[in-house]
Amino acid sequence: MDLQNEVRIIVTVLGFILFVVLCVWAYSKNTKQHFEEAAQQPFLDDDLPSSGKQS
Repeated sequence: MDLQNEVRIIVTVLGFILFVVLCVWAYSKNTKQHFEEAAQQPFLDDDLPSSGKQS
């Protein structure tokens, strides 16, 4: 094989490994609390006054 194909194979394998690691991290129990807080943040900010113009 030539160098270009070997580089493509390495990049593809590293990309797949990175994807798997990212999926494991995203679905781990350690990040659940952080994601739940981030999901509720738009609703918690409703008490703040709006910066837009009122019609």
